[in-house]
Amino acid sequence: MSVENRKHLRIGLVVDIELTLPEKEPMDVRTRNISDGGLYIILDKIWLPPVGTEVKVRLKNQLGDGEEPPVNRALVVRHETDGMGLQFLE
Repeated sequence: MSVENRKHLRIGLVVDIELTLPEKEPMDVRTRNISDGGLYIILDKIWLPPVGTEVKVRLKNQLGDGEEPPVNRALVVRHETDGMGLQFLE
């Protein structure tokens, strides 16, 4: 049995995200879960950047006050068969 070493509680939440990989155009993806420390995004049949790659993520929808969501830097920390885990850098 594995030990859970997470610092932040994960919430199963599907959210539309704009993902920007290095040297690529932004693409629309969805989360599988999210926490204060990062998120897991579902990716179908696209090239996964190596673990350690910095990417940018942004919520697709406006915030509650109509403000545009900020772009956040994140680090690829793991790959799975259906996507990848990202850790927020800011």
